[in-house]
Amino acid sequence: MIAVTRPYSHWVLFALGALVSQLAGAQASSGYELSPDTLDYYLIQAFQAPSVKERIVLNHIGVTVQKAEDGYRVTAALEGYPAHQGGIERGDTIVRVNGEPYHPVYSFNADDTGGLDFTPKPSEYRLEYERLGALATVDTVPVFENLYDSYRTATLNSMQVFPLGNKTIGYIRFWGLSRATSDLFSLELAMSRFTNSDGLIIDLRNSYGYLSSNHLDMFIRSSRVSFTASNDSNSHAAIESGFASSANRVFTKPIVVLINAQTRGGAELFAQALSKIGRVTTLGENSPGEIGSFSVNENTVRYLPADQTLINGQPFEEVGVAPKQMIAFPYAQEGRSDPQFEAAVDVLLGRI
Repeated sequence: MIAVTRPYSHWVLFALGALVSQLAGAQASSGYELSPDTLDYYLIQAFQAPSVKERIVLNHIGVTVQKAEDGYRVTAALEGYPAHQGGIERGDTIVRVNGEPYHPVYSFNADDTGGLDFTPKPSEYRLEYERLGALATVDTVPVFENLYDSYRTATLNSMQVFPLGNKTIGYIRFWGLSRATSDLFSLELAMSRFTNSDGLIIDLRNSYGYLSSNHLDMFIRSSRVSFTASNDSNSHAAIESGFASSANRVFTKPIVVLINAQTRGGAELFAQALSKIGRVTTLGENSPGEIGSFSVNENTVRYLPADQTLINGQPFEEVGVAPKQMIAFPYAQEGRSDPQFEAAVDVLLGRI
C-alpha cells in the first residue's frame, strides 16, 4: 500500500485517487518499445529527460502520424507549427517530401553520424499529400526543436475564444502537461483570457504529459494545501503542486473535455479528475489507460505498464477513461468536419 502522508481536500481524494495502492499479485503485461524512427520516441524522450540540455532536438513539421498504405496519415497537427500553417489537416496522408517517400523523422533529419545528434535543416521542403482522393502540395520549412517545447508552445497557440450568438466559448488543447513551475505559471496567466467565456472546451486528444494539482486548481475551487505521496513509484499519480494557485483564476462554468485513444499518462488522470465534477462532460473515445513508466536509452524507449497501480481503488492500466458521451472519429475520416468538437459545442450550448 502506498502511504499518502498529506491531508488533501475531498475532491482530489475522490477525483484523482490520491490513495494510490499496489494491486497484489497482478500479472504484469509486456509493454511496448519505441525506436528512434518514430516521433513518439522523441516525444517521450523529451518529457523523460532529466535536464533541458538532454532533450533531443530534431527537425519536424508538428504532426502526429500513423502508417497508412500510401504514406503516413496525419492524426493531429500542432497549432502554429509548419504543417498546421501550411494547411495540412487531420486525416491527410503525407506521401512524399521533395519527391521521395515521406518519413516523419528521416525526411528532415539525416542520420549521418549514426546517432541522434541532428543538425538544423532550415531549407524549404515540398510536401505532397493526399486529401479526399486528390493530391496537393505545400512548401514548408521544418522547425528545429525538441517535442517537449513544441507541445508546450502548441498548447498556448491553441487557445481561442469564439462567439456563438450572445455567448462565448473558450477552447484550449493541452498537447503536453508540464509540472515545471514556469510552465504552470505561464499557463495560469494565459487562462485569464477565458474569464468572460460562458463555457470551455478542454481538448485532451493526442495529449501526453504529467499532471500537477495546479492544473486541477485552474478548474476546481479548493483551499490550497500541500500534497506529498511517500513510497510512490508511479510518477503520473504523484501530483505535487508547484506553487499556490490564484483562486480568482478558477474557471467555474460548464466544461466539455475531449479525449481519444491517444490521450495518455497525466492527460488521462486530468480527464478522470475533471469527469467527477457535475458541470463537466467528457466526450469522444475511451483513453488507453497508460500511466506506466518509461525506460529510455539511445536505441529504444520501453514502456513499463502500471499493472499494480490502482486509481480510486480500481485498476487503471489498459482500462483508461470512458467518456460520458461516446463519439467515434476515426483517423481515416477525411474532411474538415470534427464531430467530437461539434458535439462539444452542442453540449455547451445546451448548458450555458
